[in-house]
Formats: sequence, structure tokens, C-alpha cells
Amino acid sequence: MCSVILQPREPSCNAGLAYWVASSATVESPLSEIPALREAPFPVGAPSLPGRFLRHSDEHTVVGMRAVLEAIAHFPDPRPSFEAFGVVGSPCLPGRMASARTLMQLQAEGPATVSPHIVPQCSLHALASAVSVGLSMHGPNIGIGGGPEAMAEGFITSLSLLDHSDMPGLWLVFTEWNNEPTLDAQGIAPPDAMCRGVALCLMPTQRGAARLALTLPGTRLASDSDACTTPQATGTLAELAHTLGACKQGDVRADWLHVCPWGAHVRISHDRARDGENS
Repeated sequence: MCSVILQPREPSCNAGLAYWVASSATVESPLSEIPALREAPFPVGAPSLPGRFLRHSDEHTVVGMRAVLEAIAHFPDPRPSFEAFGVVGSPCLPGRMASARTLMQLQAEGPATVSPHIVPQCSLHALASAVSVGLSMHGPNIGIGGGPEAMAEGFITSLSLLDHSDMPGLWLVFTEWNNEPTLDAQGIAPPDAMCRGVALCLMPTQRGAARLALTLPGTRLASDSDACTTPQATGTLAELAHTLGACKQGDVRADWLHVCPWGAHVRISHDRARDGENS
């Protein structure tokens, strides 16, 4: 569990608006195993999806949905109802492989061979919509990003939604290929291409094992010490997944930084103040 803190503009280490990551999970799968993941049994403790719900879904949606189910399965008690939750899906280059194959098929065999699923399943909003519809959520669901700045756009959109609504919580889901696959002449990607999904449940209550702070341009990063410091990190999704896992294990050194293109900093670090409360 982590907290999300939006800092004021004046140079200060004090927190402003705060949210908590009540649960999180990471799922990684090579392309060759994603067909089995579509039909895999649901994690114990997670809700069930309608039969064959992910049959036509893009790989990003399959992995992102599984990350949400894993996070729900490991949600600490008491687990809330997610009915009124929102969803922000922030994939990096979703639907590219299926779209490429469709364009090749269109050229070779004509429009009658194009699947009607290609548009709804490969759009930017497919991931967020699948999570919302599959888990019967009635809050807003938004696809954001789609390109190399998907992480920054996902964080700022999620915080904006929570700050200007009465939603009890929100699911933020990031997905990407570890290395963007190179397709062959038939539009086929290498079977060992790795797809990663990270799901975070943001809520306005319950202190967590880590703190996530969004620092606006011209301010300093929040810190548990008197001095505000900047960790040395590139802020990739793989590093975010590692840091969230380290926070769950109580690693006080866990620290992650992502620099947004407009100058804001997003940081996740172990919440040592919570350790003091529990000691």
C-alpha cells in the first residue's frame, strides 16, 4: 500500500493533497503465454469475469486486467466495493500488432476479412473499458497516453479525477512491452516478447507502506527527513513494479522517480512514518 501526495507550489517538503495506494500488483507474460492467460483461472479471492470475456482483447488489456485481478485478490481487509470506482488505463502503444496484421490482411484479402473487433479492442480506451465493464464499475473510465509519455499522463489524469470528484477510489493501470516487438513480413511478433502490466488502487483513506508524491515544477520533492532529496532513477515501469514490491516487503530504501515532460516529478518511496505508527 502506498500514498499519493500532491504538493503545493511553494518550495516546501510538506504534503498537500494525499491519496493512498491501497493495493497494487504486477503481471508479466511473454507473448507465447498470453493466449493461455486469456482463459486462465481467476486468482483466489478475485471476482470472476464473464465467460471468454478477454477472447478478442489486445495483449495490453489481457495483462492489465490480470494485474487488477491480482491486486484485488491481495487487497487488505476490509475490502471495499469497487462499484463506484473509476478506471484510468494508460497503455504504451496498445493495439499495434493487431492493427498491423489487419492492414496486411486488408491489402491481401479485402475488407470482408477484417474483424469487427479490431476497433473496440485496439483503441486507447479498450483497457480502461474492459476493467470497468468486466468488474461492473460505474465510475468514469478513461484511456490516456498511448505513447512514450503514458506514465506521466496516467498519473496526472488519475490525480485530477480524484481531486475533482467524490469517487471512493480509482484504478490506475499501466501496460507496455518490455521491448516493443518488431514484426516480421506476416505481422508476427517474436514469441518471447514480454508484456508488463502494473495496477494501482488509489483511495483517499488508509496509510500505506510507501508514499507517492507528485511535485509541481518549481518545488522540491517531499521527504521524511529535513532535507529534500532527489533519487537517482529513470522512472521506468519495470522500476515502478520493483519499487512497489520492495515497499510491500518493508524496504526503507525503496525509492522511485519519474520526471514528467512538463517538469513535475512523480515519486514513490517507503513510508517510514507509517513504520513509526506501527512500532
